[in-house]
Amino acid sequence: MKNINNNQNLNFTQVKDILAQQAITIAAKEQLSSAQPSSNLHKVEQLLNETEEAVKILKLRQHIPFASSEDIEHLITKAEKGLILTPDDLEKVAEFLRVNRLLQRFLARHEQLAPLLNAYVQDMTLLPDIEDAIYTTIEHGQVRDEADRELAKMRRNLKKSVTELKTALNHFLTSKPNQKMIRDAMIVEKEGYATIPIKANYKNQLSGTIVAVSNGGQTIYFQPAKVVRLNQQITNLKAQIRNLELAILGALTAKIYDVKDDIKRNIELITLLDMIFARGKFAQKYNCIRPKINRENSLVLRAVRHPLIINPVPLTLELTQENSVLMITGPNAGGKTVALKTTGLMILMTELGLFLPSDKPCDIPLMDDVFTLIGDHQDLDNSLSTFSAEMKDIAMITKYAQFHSLVLLDELGTGTDPNEGSALAIGILQELYLRGCLIMATTHYSSIKDFAKQHDGFITAAMDFDLKNLQPTYKLKIGSIGNSRALWIAKKSGIPENVLHQAEAILAGNNLPLSLKKRFVHQRKNKSNLVVKKEFHKGDIVYATNLKEEGIFYKYLPTQNAAKIFVAKEFVEVPLRRLQLRRLAKDLYPKGYNLDLLFVKDWQDYKFNRDLDRGSKKAYKKLKH
Repeated sequence: MKNINNNQNLNFTQVKDILAQQAITIAAKEQLSSAQPSSNLHKVEQLLNETEEAVKILKLRQHIPFASSEDIEHLITKAEKGLILTPDDLEKVAEFLRVNRLLQRFLARHEQLAPLLNAYVQDMTLLPDIEDAIYTTIEHGQVRDEADRELAKMRRNLKKSVTELKTALNHFLTSKPNQKMIRDAMIVEKEGYATIPIKANYKNQLSGTIVAVSNGGQTIYFQPAKVVRLNQQITNLKAQIRNLELAILGALTAKIYDVKDDIKRNIELITLLDMIFARGKFAQKYNCIRPKINRENSLVLRAVRHPLIINPVPLTLELTQENSVLMITGPNAGGKTVALKTTGLMILMTELGLFLPSDKPCDIPLMDDVFTLIGDHQDLDNSLSTFSAEMKDIAMITKYAQFHSLVLLDELGTGTDPNEGSALAIGILQELYLRGCLIMATTHYSSIKDFAKQHDGFITAAMDFDLKNLQPTYKLKIGSIGNSRALWIAKKSGIPENVLHQAEAILAGNNLPLSLKKRFVHQRKNKSNLVVKKEFHKGDIVYATNLKEEGIFYKYLPTQNAAKIFVAKEFVEVPLRRLQLRRLAKDLYPKGYNLDLLFVKDWQDYKFNRDLDRGSKKAYKKLKH
């Protein structure tokens, strides 16, 4: 896929993480976590075929022979470096080869259910000779006596010598003449040798070897002469046994080295099968079914569920080449954005070979690009406002979007003047429509809603709202136009009841409330006062009757009973009695908007001064010149 400008907005990464958790091997987990969707029809069809066969096998509820391959890769590398594998290492290799054989046999029995998976596993190279050689040579982490006749003989001699050693030591300890010399009647190991603690003053009366002396010099650790001979015999036997074991282990390691390429290929196939069965487990976990795929920009979602939402409301919608734009309206928190995310996610999941969470068949178009404009578009790194950052993303989208592109736009055109924002949004939607993109967009703007109703190729939809209970249902109603339900959202957010009642009265009569009218009358009656109290705020659009022009309110000048407003990029002082409120700033600009930007006379000077404030070297250099 060429472009997915922000798959985080679609929860695609989280879905891949859940998918990776279904795998057994680390290699499969890593590959699934980093997997990228494909728009190749043949490839995706193959992935879906694999997933379907995995689901069929999993439904049998039989044990599927599987072994982790991480240790095996490490052991092959070890053999390649010329290191001899330990008995434990060899048993892991043998177990891996055994499970390969069992898995091949298992899928062969179910060839009719899973012909594709069986074909994969039949490509494995079974190595029964090496498997048998390891199992007949190694047992419980040790080389078996049966591995070599000479080894068995050496081990018998070693056992005999150890028994004789213990007997000789016990005889010395229990001998009556030795009792006066013995410090403690016990066998003590010193420097790898079995010794007897003897009083130091008897050291010249003994025949044998002093191995060690206590810190105080009062005790020597002594080996009788016979024990010295037996110890040497045991040491020699252990060395001979170790050398023979290393030769046996080296021979087995060499056999594994000779077939290392076959084992590596088997590891790749095991990883592939692990990934396929992970997709099958995902399908079972979320009750998914196989989608149909196409390259004709035909999208049909039937009761699909977002896999990360608990108790999601199923989503149903349809887009085609002819009707390729879906405009969704309705209240905030009503499910519009979730509808966008769910749609984008279903396409990406399909292109990964995943089945979709639904009970009904869906048609999914394979898209070369998925573009999203969802959530907060503010670019803090580049100090861009919400609207500027949004336009930066839109510029990228319009640069690359084409026929096989899915474009998801959430509240396009907000963050600026509503009239300009809606006009720009319509222009963008038209351009993307003419390019043949599949488009889903959400809006509150009436002009965009009207445009969608009046133009072919555009479909309207609304998030349903339960008027009886005043609650969103989160269901998408195709062909409807939704209300923004601002008063409901305000009530849920804790806006006082009297404010809501006033707003309802204004909506019903399109007039100011009586109490506010009385207040204005009272102000006019008291216009002789030094300061006339009028409610203006920075950024409000006001009309100056003496200038016969609109301007932007900047600040009060209380001592002059006047205000400073911004008209035609100039500040003008106007008597308060000459100002009339036209539009409130809070209705024009988003929360947090930098209102100082409205009063910039020269943008070049503004940018230059701003660069100086933040320490720009380029700006300082320019200042010096």
